[in-house]
Amino acid sequence: MIRDRGNIKWNAMMLPEHVKVLREWHEKDNYVEKPELDEWALQELSEQLQIACNNHTQVEIKIWEAAHIFTATGIISKLDAAKGTLYFEDGRRFPFHFIVGLTKYE
Repeated sequence: MIRDRGNIKWNAMMLPEHVKVLREWHEKDNYVEKPELDEWALQELSEQLQIACNNHTQVEIKIWEAAHIFTATGIISKLDAAKGTLYFEDGRRFPFHFIVGLTKYE
């Protein structure tokens, strides 16, 4: 059975500058730009949020944050237009400007 050390064996042959550039390159591969929603998409998202909040249905929202898109599932308890924040029943909250998608579960 071969016991390979993986990338450890190559670290001795690489300069710190090379390692730094490779790490930055790897981070750029995972970078996702924030999707720009037009006014029709924003209106549709707003209507879906209102309906989900009024009906207390479970939703899955897509959130863009720190150059990645995350999903969060829960029931909307409150939409605060003054603060621009969506609140889930379990206490999590998300700013409106980070929300890029919504899926309702009936």
